[in-house]
Amino acid sequence: MDFSGFLGNDEVKAALSAAFAQRRFPHAIVLQGESGTGKRTLAKHIAKALVCRDREKAPCGQCPSCIRAAAGSHPDIRVAEGSGKSRSLSVDTIKSITSDAYRMPEEADVNVYILLMGTNTSAVAQNKLLKAIEEPPDSAVFLLVCESAEQLLPTIRSRVQSFTLKPPPIEEAAAYVERAAGIDGETAGQLAALCGGNIGRMLEEAAGGTAAQVQEIAAAMVTGMMDTNEDRLLKAVVPLQKDRKLCGEVLSRLSVIFRDACVLRMGGTTLLGGAPKEADYLSGLPKNRLSGLPEIPEEFRRKLERNANMNLLLCSLCAKLREAAGK
Repeated sequence: MDFSGFLGNDEVKAALSAAFAQRRFPHAIVLQGESGTGKRTLAKHIAKALVCRDREKAPCGQCPSCIRAAAGSHPDIRVAEGSGKSRSLSVDTIKSITSDAYRMPEEADVNVYILLMGTNTSAVAQNKLLKAIEEPPDSAVFLLVCESAEQLLPTIRSRVQSFTLKPPPIEEAAAYVERAAGIDGETAGQLAALCGGNIGRMLEEAAGGTAAQVQEIAAAMVTGMMDTNEDRLLKAVVPLQKDRKLCGEVLSRLSVIFRDACVLRMGGTTLLGGAPKEADYLSGLPKNRLSGLPEIPEEFRRKLERNANMNLLLCSLCAKLREAAGK
């Protein structure tokens, strides 16, 4: 399977390529990772390879199947996405997909279903999907796309192979966005550092996105958690109360800043969070406190994905951060 043009994630690409070459491609996989890491792009790339007529170079990009797949008109590839803020799939959508999965493909060897799961696909809808995954048709492949497999039922997670996508190296991300967005190399490098190599966020920021706001809030939270006055941290998280997406992005940025602080404490110099001042500030914490910091944002990202009450979540987060800082 040819992954030309898709940066990073070498282990994921190697595993998928090996399964494809051995004709043992899973009937259902999950592509998970933070927003902007290319999950949807990779799912479409895999779908194109699965319907390509040239297995030696799939996707070849030149056969009629690849051309139709690239245009979004291949009869054996279907993309399902929900509506509304959560973009979650409805029961009716899942019913339609699972029913369709039992028909024979029109051109390719398989029907490929790209399911963009959103953030809150109901248990009822997921259970409908589970039946098709448990007893899959020979001619169907399901590609589930979500930020975290934790959003899926344990029964689904146990029956699929999960692959986690991460941002590519900073240098590769900067070079890609420099070309894709038509910006200068210095600006691309700054965006890469600010966004931790997350290409989706870099492109969004180049077009006027929220990366600067995310960075500002994360930096304010670091200052607030170290301050003697707890109100400073509570004030820093106010913009997150009604914006779950922004909250998730800030938690991701905090995780990288905390990682940078650990790197500095160990004598390293490679920083990814775009907040060297804050990372240096945190690196002065005792090692036993500093080592536990990166786990906190990840813990609260999982809670956010489970639709925890925002006010309770943020209050708990503030308390946990201050406790970790010894305040």
